[in-house]
Amino acid sequence: MPAGLIVLLVLALAPAGAYNEGNRLYAQRDYAGAARAYQRALAAGPNAAACYNLGNALFKSGKMGMAIVQYRRALALRPRDADVARNLSFARAYRVDKVTPDRGSIERALDRSFRLLSRREAAPAAAALVLLAALSLSVWIVRRGRWLLGAATALAVLALFCLVTQWVWTGEVQSRPAVVVVPEVDVLSGPGEEFKQILLIHDGTEVKVREQRGAYLLVQLSGGSGGWIRSDEVQRVY
Repeated sequence: MPAGLIVLLVLALAPAGAYNEGNRLYAQRDYAGAARAYQRALAAGPNAAACYNLGNALFKSGKMGMAIVQYRRALALRPRDADVARNLSFARAYRVDKVTPDRGSIERALDRSFRLLSRREAAPAAAALVLLAALSLSVWIVRRGRWLLGAATALAVLALFCLVTQWVWTGEVQSRPAVVVVPEVDVLSGPGEEFKQILLIHDGTEVKVREQRGAYLLVQLSGGSGGWIRSDEVQRVY
């Protein structure tokens, strides 16, 4: 076997080996070791199962914020996975800071509807549906079959749904979400230790990054309040 092919096979099998090692260590309740193995598996690229299992290992290790980051990454890759959504909700319930939703129930329901597909699914699905809708419309122009017009309309609506889904996920990424990953954080009125403390937040609190100045980030919490914290006190979701 050529040396180049051997190298490619080793590189391809390494993440699977690390993932299986993580499962073995997790079963032995070596959660820290399992977390390190899952992180090695993720070095090859995004993987919903590895993110989910890493989240479980981190949660068992008491690292609430880091677990929430991994659950959110897993949910972005596999948004219809009930286990991921349930564990994310479970981890959020354990946080010290109880966050009040900043959106109404109807807005949250619409948001969930437009997250039924992942970003990876929505983009190609939208392209395919637009093409099929155009073809159906073209055939309808020639043959004038009522069902063809109905099919073109339905396909166009589904394409629009996929496009909006893609837009929602793009907005999510561009909002730069992050999670506090240290026991507690002093939120300051400015980017430096000399500024006044205005809030105290804890491990697992989710924020959005609005600005960065040196080693400090301006973050916003749900509801609109916020301030400056050190960049090493949070971990970005995306």
